[in-house]
Amino acid sequence: MHSIFIFGFLPYSSGKTVVSTALARGLLNRGVRVGVFKPRSGHSMWYQYDAFLKCKSEGKLFCEDIIKLKEASKCSLPYEILNPIDALMSPLNLETFLKLNLVDWMYTFEREVFNHLLVERYTMIRSGEIINTLLLNEVNLREKLVLRDEEYIDNLSKSMNKVIPIHNVNEWNSYYEKLASKSICSCYSKLKEKYETLIIEGFNDAIVPELKLIYETEIVIGVSPSTAILYEANEFKRVIDGLISLGSNAKTLRSKDIIKFTRKYEILKIPPLSDKDLKDYDTLALKLEKLVDEILLHLK
Repeated sequence: MHSIFIFGFLPYSSGKTVVSTALARGLLNRGVRVGVFKPRSGHSMWYQYDAFLKCKSEGKLFCEDIIKLKEASKCSLPYEILNPIDALMSPLNLETFLKLNLVDWMYTFEREVFNHLLVERYTMIRSGEIINTLLLNEVNLREKLVLRDEEYIDNLSKSMNKVIPIHNVNEWNSYYEKLASKSICSCYSKLKEKYETLIIEGFNDAIVPELKLIYETEIVIGVSPSTAILYEANEFKRVIDGLISLGSNAKTLRSKDIIKFTRKYEILKIPPLSDKDLKDYDTLALKLEKLVDEILLHLK
């Protein structure tokens, strides 16, 4: 199996999903059996409402990006396998803070990511069976500190194999350490069985979704608005190994930590794209045809 890893140079709005969907449809249109993988994600119930409505209608939890990636690649596997870890976030509930006379405190509360968390799903495959575990931010839900849809949360919880209440960021991080690797690796193994080429989209500007995935990657692409950087994969891995040997935690490495040490790369341009372009994956693949052609050359 050929593996392509796409990461962002910026924490937000780098264009990873644009490049990933263009590549997926472009390779598919050229006869490549391509799979897509978003190991970890987070999305907003409020700001990505269309994705939330799709989750609610299906009684599941998956991110907006994997909806696009699945459509572009025409993958047949369930969303949960293509996107094994997904967190549902939400804005703070101003009404609650007004009633408690804690408006000033709200602005401090706003800064912490955990304070926006509603639930997070972990999916793993064990003996061929899909196992779903849900972490539930009990404080946010009980105190109504964030906007929420109680009917959806209740139905989602009932569909899980296991529901675990969490109460602080330390518990959240602890369960990530316990569950993330098993979830990502088991779903990744399933994708390896089915597809000859796999596009792996990273999370924000994180460099290592899971070391096993990086070590098996043949093509590495970094993305920012207007630009895609094609890195020499072996050098990319050597830099990561070097940083780990110096004491860095692979899971906390960001693009800024590694790109200053990489020397072997090729710069490819990405044109401005309209909303119409982004919604038509065939058109999007044509707009990024030079990138698709370049990746095809590396796959041969």
